[in-house]
Amino acid sequence: MNKILVPTDFSEPSKVAVFYAAHLAKSLDANITLLAVVNLNTATHNVINKQHLLDAMIEGAQDDAAQLISEINTKVHEEISIDFKWITGIPIPEQIEQFVQDHDMDMIVMGTKGATGLKKVLIGSNAAAVIDNSSVPVIAVPDNAAYENIQKIVYATDLTNVEEEIKTIGMFASLFDAAIKVLHVRPTDSIHKLDENEIVADLKKQAKYDQIDFSITHGDHIAEAVEKFTTEQHADLLVMFTHKLDFYEKLFGRGVTRELAFHGKVPLLTFNKTMLA
Repeated sequence: MNKILVPTDFSEPSKVAVFYAAHLAKSLDANITLLAVVNLNTATHNVINKQHLLDAMIEGAQDDAAQLISEINTKVHEEISIDFKWITGIPIPEQIEQFVQDHDMDMIVMGTKGATGLKKVLIGSNAAAVIDNSSVPVIAVPDNAAYENIQKIVYATDLTNVEEEIKTIGMFASLFDAAIKVLHVRPTDSIHKLDENEIVADLKKQAKYDQIDFSITHGDHIAEAVEKFTTEQHADLLVMFTHKLDFYEKLFGRGVTRELAFHGKVPLLTFNKTMLA
């Protein structure tokens, strides 16, 4: 996890994610690449004006990036390795994924809300698409979040692939020596009992990591139940796996991971289901 990509449109909400990534990079001794995706309105027909406008947008992005990098190094109180890149092309999520692959990035950190008008380039619906399509872990940072040392992680699971997924989460948690709170949400009318002690023992064995416990809660709205538990636990990070129509999505008709990315108050780390250890 030493190469972190941070897509940004330089709006104030997107800066929350940038500073979160800066503190994370400091903790991991990682490098940051700020990425701007610069595109013109497709209605721009005049080729000369189009190139002139594109050049102006790129120059503006470079100036914004230089100012932001200076601000980061001042506020984080430690110089972090940060560079800036810009690309063009649509769809934006596909361009970001291509950049990830071309430059061997290890993680994406991005905000979940952005500015209106011309600056609404990356944040918002594009964040959902990035989460869906990314080949590397993505941390979605709410616009009211601030970085806290990652000491407690809530991992929400339907238990389908828990023994494989916990290995990946265990490796991530070990970077911070963080506790993992595994959460399983069951429908309110569920009566089947689970042996929680047996589950915990198995998870610790599979992950080769001892700081794991397991909780069950009941509710018919998964996202609300997960968010409530995460808040009560004062968690620093919520982790979920995505990219397949899993039990929760089949049952409730909406991507729980995506819903939490946009309505949660705690940063959400998502792993592609193909990223199993």
